[in-house]
Amino acid sequence: MTTSVPPSAPSAASGPPAGHEAPIPTITRDELRRGLKDRSLVVVNVLPRESFLNGRIAGSINVPLAEMPERAPELFPEKSGEIVTYCSKPT
Repeated sequence: MTTSVPPSAPSAASGPPAGHEAPIPTITRDELRRGLKDRSLVVVNVLPRESFLNGRIAGSINVPLAEMPERAPELFPEKSGEIVTYCSKPT
């Protein structure tokens, strides 16, 4: 399951037909902190590497969105694991 930290936007690359977007599940900051602490989820920053280096959630990994289709099968082979994506600096 992929989850996003608000704010988030649907991916244009896949998903339901236009006009029928399914809501993207979100989690709270406390849920994110717990998941990082107990390693029950993977946190992925999808911004370009330069942006990731300028500010990120501690414990997150960087997989730029443009590289996701190629790298995801290798990085996330466990399809039942929880993955949280985000695309901004932590505030």
